[in-house]
Amino acid sequence: MRVTNNMMINNFLINLNKNTERMDRFQRILASGKLIQYPSDDPVGTVTVMKLKKDVSSIDQYQKNVDDANSWLELTDTSLSNITDILNRIRELAVQGSNGTNSPSDTQAIASELVQLKEQLVNIGNTRYSDRFIFGGMNTTSEVYTLNSSNPNGGVDYNGSDNGTITGDPWKIEFNVGANDRIPINITGKQIFGDTTTPDNIFKLIDDIVTKLNAGDTNAVSSYIEDIDNYINNILSIRADIGARMNRVELTKNRLSDDQTNFTNLLSKAEDADIAKVIMDLTNAENVYTASLNVGARIIQPSLVDFLD
Repeated sequence: MRVTNNMMINNFLINLNKNTERMDRFQRILASGKLIQYPSDDPVGTVTVMKLKKDVSSIDQYQKNVDDANSWLELTDTSLSNITDILNRIRELAVQGSNGTNSPSDTQAIASELVQLKEQLVNIGNTRYSDRFIFGGMNTTSEVYTLNSSNPNGGVDYNGSDNGTITGDPWKIEFNVGANDRIPINITGKQIFGDTTTPDNIFKLIDDIVTKLNAGDTNAVSSYIEDIDNYINNILSIRADIGARMNRVELTKNRLSDDQTNFTNLLSKAEDADIAKVIMDLTNAENVYTASLNVGARIIQPSLVDFLD
């Protein structure tokens, strides 16, 4: 095969362009710190990187959900603790009020404090977390409890979304904290205080105690102490459940932290460049490029004019 100068020059230019592209690729990797600049660089690696980025992004969101769930549960537990303190105080007042030696002014003072404690329970029932009412079931945008003197069942209306019989699941607010992993984070006011559409609620119980105190019926006041104890025990049971959920949230938080570390490391291995290796590869590419320029200078330089006398 006859090799002409044009063939040599064309081959040289093709190889020179390849060397230039190779050097440019290493320069881009070095500048960005990423192995893959375009999907065409490594189609399989691109798919792996995209999947790992999705996984890391999902874990980040799960961690935010876990933090949100933990804050909600902590506020719930604090509110339940306050409710327990109030119920214990109501019990003390009921025991004190059942004493037949109280003067009318003493009895009136006890009744007045009970009314104030009832209003405080209403305020706790309207506890909000980040503008969301935590005890209203799925209805988190409206006040859960409102005072209504015309309501014969304690003078308090419940505005939650679980009016009627509680079956559990329909009124749960669940946070997604992992693939196929959801944690219920709320309880309803009805589970705490009872149903305000019936006489079976703490607000009606307080009203009844106040009525008996005003009537001087100390024996009747004494009969309500057991009911108060039942409400206190119910709150303790709910707090135990909340504590179990908080433990689960904490375990989930630890697992997500480990997952984030593992997936971030995998992403780094799939995507990040070994800077020292890239610098070495770039240096070699530059040497090859320089050598090719030197070769080109020898190939292109001779011409027919050089041989004319």
